[in-house]
This record gives sequence, C-alpha cells and structure tokens, in this order.
Amino acid sequence: MIDPVSISHIRPSRAPDFVIGAGERPYMLRWYILPRNEVFNVYYHVILHDHPWPSFSIMMSGAMCEVTPDGSRLIGAGDCVYRGPEFSHRLELIDGLPAETLFITGPKVRDWGFHCPKGWVHWQEFVDPGDVGSVGRGCGEMS
Repeated sequence: MIDPVSISHIRPSRAPDFVIGAGERPYMLRWYILPRNEVFNVYYHVILHDHPWPSFSIMMSGAMCEVTPDGSRLIGAGDCVYRGPEFSHRLELIDGLPAETLFITGPKVRDWGFHCPKGWVHWQEFVDPGDVGSVGRGCGEMS
C-alpha cells in the first residue's frame, strides 16, 4: 500500500486535459502527467472506466467499489491495482464522494469501450460524436 498523502503533490493544479460528462458532476476527469505517447502513459483520474492497455493504478483519495463478473471489492486510498487490457470492470463511487487515482498504462493493445447490459460498446459510440467530452448514446440507447 502506498501512502497517498506522501505523493499527493502529483495531482495537477491546472484544468483537466480531458473530461467526459458535463455540468457539476462529470463522469471522468483526466490529466496527462506525461505527454501522451504509444509506449507508456501516466494519467491522473477522477473516476475510471474500461481500458485498452495493461494498467496500474494507485488510489490517491476516496474509495471505489470495483465490480467484475466474479464479484466486487473495495479499493481505498493507498491501494495499488494492476489490470490487464482484457479486464472487465465497473467502478462505483462510495456514497457519491469523489475518488482520485494515479493511473499508469502500458502500450495500447486494443480499442476501449464500455461494458453495457446489451454488450460492449466502443467508446466512440458511447460518447456524443459532436462533443467527445459528453456522454452520447451511452448504454441505454443501444439498438
């Protein structure tokens, strides 16, 4: 376990580089800690989703419940989690409180998307095509 207070200075003080969702409660905020590249990336997230690369995350603050086809687990501040690129999961906030992670990726090995009740949806179909920072069709509008 890593003490999140000891590395809390990593969170950028600038506005997020990428936002999904609008208004007071966006779905996800992402900052690029390193310039984006095809080999190795480090992101700071407020909330998470499905991933196209192997990844490692450190829960900086808050807590989330990670739901998988095999069950669920609580991830709290200081916990470190590795996920392979095919790992299917959903993360839920605890009592609506924010959660922050430091997120480190390997190289991209597949496309990413969202696991919906009717099946997997590519991220470009999930978001609003006119504004990729907004949820578009999402899961509910799948045909």
